[in-house]
Amino acid sequence: MPATTSRVSDMLVTVKSREVQRAQFTESSGNREAARRHFLAAAHLELVLAHDYEETGEPDLALRSRISSASCLWSAGQIEQGRQALENLQAQYPAQAKEIQQLIAELTRDYPSAP
Repeated sequence: MPATTSRVSDMLVTVKSREVQRAQFTESSGNREAARRHFLAAAHLELVLAHDYEETGEPDLALRSRISSASCLWSAGQIEQGRQALENLQAQYPAQAKEIQQLIAELTRDYPSAP
């Protein structure tokens, strides 16, 4: 039986995953500026993936990518933009509101706003 083909680029998924890994690695080594750049790259790649998933009829994967994008924005220091994206997703997807709220709580704890 032939495998179904997706118009979502495997290479894009791989690059996004590597950007997240690089962000986490550089963040753990104390290089916050490099981590910020990699988180931002991952955030934008996730938005491209979300669009591609929507076009291929995979709304659950699209939502997952949008949540990941918002999380990466927050982790990159664009806290308000990430928070607004997550709050918008809560409103659009009430069935996932609890999980998104838990993510907001974790991000608030791990990446508090600058005083």
